[in-house]
Amino acid sequence: MKKSTKITAAIVVAVSVITAGGAYAAKSGDRDHSRKAEYAVGYIAEKLELDTTQEQALSALKDQMLAAKDAMHEQMGTTRDDVKLLVEADSFDQAKALEMVSSKTATIDTVAPELIGALGNFLDSLNAEQKAEILDFMESHHGKGKRGHWRH
Repeated sequence: MKKSTKITAAIVVAVSVITAGGAYAAKSGDRDHSRKAEYAVGYIAEKLELDTTQEQALSALKDQMLAAKDAMHEQMGTTRDDVKLLVEADSFDQAKALEMVSSKTATIDTVAPELIGALGNFLDSLNAEQKAEILDFMESHHGKGKRGHWRH
């Protein structure tokens, strides 16, 4: 498996784990990501019956996810403006577009090691039943539009 595929897969799994509970976290339109993530940790900890060590590993994963989100978000303001300029131009500036993609990739490369480490620590702390529950949740939500596998 290519390094980029592994990184992408790890990020997808991490996002799935954290957002599993976060989807239920707050009212529509709420933008407090740290509060949602904290709620998600508590919710996932309860659903998976995590012990203290496992919950700490999940909390560390949450912290890394928030740091990665913040790093990506910092670039979004200029990215929107840059994309708008690319679209408005008479000729598409391929070099500028490639530079933008390279910049995003560099940001991902910067945050990925810590994120993957935190994800690995969390997943390694789980038992087979807990992993099966996560896989079942992911399968039931993969592109099917289903919601509420871990309903209240």
